[in-house]
This record gives sequence, C-alpha cells and structure tokens, in this order.
Amino acid sequence: MSQTDIMPEIITICAEMCSTVEVNACAINSAIRGSTVEPGTTQNSTVVPNMESLKQIIMNNGYVQSCVSNKTKDPSSLSYLVSRDLSQSDCIKLGTGIEVVLKDVISVWGDASLENIRPANQKGKKERDHLFRDNAKKIVYYAELKSNLNLDTEKCKSTSDKCVQIMHELQGEFPDCEIKMCLVGIRYFTKDLIPKNIANKYRSIQSHVVGVDEYFAELGLEFAFQTEEKYKEFINYLADSMFNV
Repeated sequence: MSQTDIMPEIITICAEMCSTVEVNACAINSAIRGSTVEPGTTQNSTVVPNMESLKQIIMNNGYVQSCVSNKTKDPSSLSYLVSRDLSQSDCIKLGTGIEVVLKDVISVWGDASLENIRPANQKGKKERDHLFRDNAKKIVYYAELKSNLNLDTEKCKSTSDKCVQIMHELQGEFPDCEIKMCLVGIRYFTKDLIPKNIANKYRSIQSHVVGVDEYFAELGLEFAFQTEEKYKEFINYLADSMFNV
C-alpha cells in the first residue's frame, strides 16, 4: 500500500480519536458542574451547579478551613458594656438611644442658660450630634458621639476632618461665641480608659477626644458617673428599656 493510500485512513483515525477525547472532556466537565448535557451536544443554557461539587470546593478551600468563630465582644465597642446579646442593628439603635438620652441628661442637669440648638438634619449638610449654646457665657458646644473609636485609618481621618469642618462652620455661624468641640467616646465614662493606640488615631484633634464625664464637665454639669460600674448600670438599664418586649 502506497503512502497516498495510507494517508486518508490515518486522517480518519485521528479525527475519531479527537472526537472521542472531546466527548469525554464534555462528560467530565458536565459531571463536575452538575450539567445534564449529553456528550456530543452543545450547551447553550445556564447550568444549575451540582451542590455536592460546590461543597467539595468549599471544603478544599484553605481560607475557609482556617476560619473560626469569634464570639468575644470587642472591648472598644459600646456593646462590650452590655450584658445582653445585641445584633448589629441593635448596637446602632443603642448608640442612637444614648445620644438622645444624654441630651435629656444635659437639659436636666445643665445650667438654665444652656440651650439645645441642634438643627434638624439637612440634606447635603453634615449631621451635628449634639449642639448646645450657653447664652450667658456665649459659648457654643458641639459634640460628635461615637460608640466605637477604634475605627480604621480612613474613618478616623474622616471623623477628625468632620469635627474640624463643623467647628469652622460654627465659628462663621456664631461669630460672637466661643466654639468648643468634643469627640465623645461613649464606650468610656472617662478618657483615662481610652487606650493610647486608639486615642493616637485622632492626633489632629486628640485634645478634644473625651469620655462622657469629661464631656459633662466641659458643659459645666454637676453630674458624673465616676465609676465604670455606675456607667454600665446606666447603659444596661437603657438597653433593657429599649429592647425588652
């Protein structure tokens, strides 16, 4: 048999082998992905994945297998002081609850000349958590309240920048008044408990970073928690009042 006679046969055998490999690859791929496409057919529709194969991928992932649950409360968070378990949503509500209750505390214990002048939130303007004016002393007190001061670098900077920006805005709005600004870490009844590594995140305004008692003293209140136990009692009573159904 001449080479000319052999070549067509060889080409035919090779084509059959390639076809077989292609069919087997399609079958394997279909099995992994959970496809019901028959070998030799074209798959044009979205495949519903096989759950067992996805579970196997998850079980073989190194990061997934290295993760462990951490139920420890963050000691820099307000929720650390609360005895009951709180969802993330409840923690946010509790922070808001403390913000509004402290306004009432200031109104009750503050001097008669101390007036709450906080405006309603306005679109496009940064919110001012607390804003009081002492009409007798001609002092405006602005405070930003945070449930957790241990933020990432970018958020710490944006918080500091916000405090400085609002202080400058107030200087323009109340040119006849002295402006005093505080960043209040409501996790702490006193600034002495704020870890240095957290306080150092606010270097540009560090002298303004205070606990609740220092904030009250700045406003001239004759009121202070004095101990963490007393402050925790207050926080837990508030949480129970908010979330007991």
